[in-house]
Amino acid sequence: MVHRHFYKHRCSSPPCSFPSPLYSLVAAAMGIPSFYKWLVNRYPSILSPAKEEPADSSKESHDGDGIIYDNLYLDMNGIIHQCFHPQDQMHTHIHVPPTTLDEVFESMFEYMDNLFRIVRPRRLLYLAVDGVAPCAKMNQIRRGRFHSARQARYEEMEEDRLREELRAEGKEVPPREISEVSDPNVITPGTEFMEKLSQALEHYIRARLNSDPGWKDIMVILSDANVPGEGEHKIMSFIRAQRSMEGYDPNTRHCLYGHDADLIMLALASHEVHFSILREDVRLPNQAENNSRFTEANPKKPYLFLNIWVLREYLEIELKIQDPVCELDIERLIDDFIFICFLMGNDFVPHIPSLKMQEACFAVDLLIEVYKTTFNKMGGYIVDTDKVKYEHAAYLEVSRLEMFFHELSMYEEKIFLKRYELQQDSLQKLYRDLLREASESERLELRRKLQDVLFNEERPYDSIRLGLPGWKSRFYKEYFGVETSNEIGKLQNDMAQKYLEGLCWVLQCYFADVPSWSWYYPFYVAPFVSDLKGLSRFKISFTVDKPLRPFDQLMAVLPLRSQCALPECYRKLMVSKYSEIQTLYPKLETDMNGKRFLWNGISEELLLSATKTADEELATHEMRRNTTRQEKIFLQRGSSALPHNEIIMQSSYCSPIDSATRIGGWLSTDDDDGLRNGFFLSPQQNLQGITNDQAISATFFNPEAVNPIPGLLGNVRVPDKTVTAADISKRPLWHTYPGSRPPPPIVQRPDTIWKLSTPATPREEHKNAGTGWMGRGRVNAAETTQLTRSSSYGHGVGNGTAGAETQQSSSSSSSYSYRNGVHRVDMVQSRGSSSRFEKDGAYSFRPHGGAPWRGDGGCGGGRNGGAGHGGSAQPRGW
Repeated sequence: MVHRHFYKHRCSSPPCSFPSPLYSLVAAAMGIPSFYKWLVNRYPSILSPAKEEPADSSKESHDGDGIIYDNLYLDMNGIIHQCFHPQDQMHTHIHVPPTTLDEVFESMFEYMDNLFRIVRPRRLLYLAVDGVAPCAKMNQIRRGRFHSARQARYEEMEEDRLREELRAEGKEVPPREISEVSDPNVITPGTEFMEKLSQALEHYIRARLNSDPGWKDIMVILSDANVPGEGEHKIMSFIRAQRSMEGYDPNTRHCLYGHDADLIMLALASHEVHFSILREDVRLPNQAENNSRFTEANPKKPYLFLNIWVLREYLEIELKIQDPVCELDIERLIDDFIFICFLMGNDFVPHIPSLKMQEACFAVDLLIEVYKTTFNKMGGYIVDTDKVKYEHAAYLEVSRLEMFFHELSMYEEKIFLKRYELQQDSLQKLYRDLLREASESERLELRRKLQDVLFNEERPYDSIRLGLPGWKSRFYKEYFGVETSNEIGKLQNDMAQKYLEGLCWVLQCYFADVPSWSWYYPFYVAPFVSDLKGLSRFKISFTVDKPLRPFDQLMAVLPLRSQCALPECYRKLMVSKYSEIQTLYPKLETDMNGKRFLWNGISEELLLSATKTADEELATHEMRRNTTRQEKIFLQRGSSALPHNEIIMQSSYCSPIDSATRIGGWLSTDDDDGLRNGFFLSPQQNLQGITNDQAISATFFNPEAVNPIPGLLGNVRVPDKTVTAADISKRPLWHTYPGSRPPPPIVQRPDTIWKLSTPATPREEHKNAGTGWMGRGRVNAAETTQLTRSSSYGHGVGNGTAGAETQQSSSSSSSYSYRNGVHRVDMVQSRGSSSRFEKDGAYSFRPHGGAPWRGDGGCGGGRNGGAGHGGSAQPRGW
């Protein structure tokens, strides 16, 4: 079967399928899929094993290092997808796909019980289901939903083909399986499935509070799909708000379950030291196949903790600056690290074209290298998250960011040229392999077709050829249809402005809150880093608005195939030829490469205008699915979790939580709770209702953090350090060595990982902040090490001598030719750099030197620790 993202070939009856070069540029436009792999390979001690306790164990659980966790947060959508369609998931323990919703819920509850037994939180369990997302993510959601629909269509076509073959052979054809879980697109806010899921989760919480001794003193917060925001961002908003409240314990231990790499960045951005990410162990490509943890006798993947305090140690060493122009602050270095990693792409903006994590996962290495060599020239840090709530992006030093982009652009063409060469090598290998496998009679015709598709000089397979002369003009013509210098200049300007807005938008999301629900990046690809200049002329501001309603998001992201997830009155808007927004729902074939943007040809105002007319036909239960709700909090009646607050939970007023409780916020009565009279009806056929229900609930309002604290709090106890510079492997940058695989790194793995200093109490191993971690993590300039900025790894062009004959030039130039049927490229330096080929054919790059450059404002001082405070005087509501 031809893959959906493969090129349409010029020859009839194509002999093979080839990945589109254009698709390869944008395929990983969102997310940082290889970041976890990069982290654990480079910083191995961040991982520690998690011990799974038996179901009947009542003892207090510790992780592999004896740590007791206070709060457990579950990013629920990862669990939902693994239990709904495990056949499509890589991390799942589930091997038999479910056919009913009851089976999905049973699997989820078992999964959650297992996670709870591993962590055994002492205070809080927070369940966060993805709610309505900002428009900035809806393009990605739409692509994912269309992908699911296309995949289901292909599977149906294949099943139909097999059925026809069986009938033609006179064999009995079994009836089609009927399943309640055939469309994973229903895992979207506003669907009937998500409403049933919310009810099932509440039943699960109440059942455990009534029967499980481990839940006796636990508070449980449920943020379901009708609470706006993605699960991980709702969790981080909760943590930011709590740490800004008076009385917050700065030594609270957090554990967050989830597989998204963004969780690691969000945990770093919280500036909470005692933070771990729990996830299943996944064998990486360089791990031995005979690893005993993954044997057939033990197919269940073990769990691991990724410990943020150890990652902070590594980063403190990794980000040391040679002779810094100011005193270094590890908190600000971490903030800058998070910000520059946005350039690799995330859920909201695509990656810079020259930065692809898939390229040996070394895009981060390049970002760190450029940041360290540019820090003194810039004059200090790029972002100041102390000002994250200020208007007009006052938290961003734009002149410093421009200098960073300029230095990064020196590597752009080198990366494109190596990428192009590897592509040609890959095509040549494919060419040889296909000819070798073909029969003698087919070989001549196959060779002709392959030469025409792969190696036609007049119609090259890769029509853009990034890095070769004229590559920018070809790119803008091919992808945007613009050719004149004025058109290209205007497009470059628009892309640069929107991308800068995107970086600011994401920064505010990570460190504060969603600055605008309606903002989105309107292009499918990011600008080239060499086009990110003149940024100071752009004025950055966002419109403060509200999220869409669940049905509006469904209309924005669902394909026609999933229309049954909508109320009947909304389906008409998708299919009726008289509908104003009918063009938003193309046939699947026209949305193959994701080039149709969510808002192309239709405005948000037009969408909302159309759906508003349909609201009048909604039934009462459908209106409930389309409402915005608040979180709910649950606890056992008489529990010590919320002392003196049981009366408040049953009050009709919105009242602040008692100050003696280690949680801040407001409570008001849960209207549904008072109607049950001790009985909770089960939403599942195979589960009984709860009689004599001793769990009570209330509506929970999380305080809004008026002034988020982007640093360590006062009195936080930081673990003793265990990582040294020798624990970080040394390796060259990706573009400096031949081939796709780097030479073996110099690795000195640490013999020990962080341990408790004494077994007496879980917190005695710490030292007070300000003494144990160089005064809140500041790096001592005298301890910085010399930075090597050149590489002597060969690039492998031609016969190894072509590079020695290349003369240095002030402008970029390259030559390319067809040799032995493959398109090769002779590579020379990028414009304005001091890169060169060594006499032995080795390739090295040395960024320009020069006197340190300082931007306006200087480096800025460190952040002083202080007690948490600054919570909003009003409860937060939608």
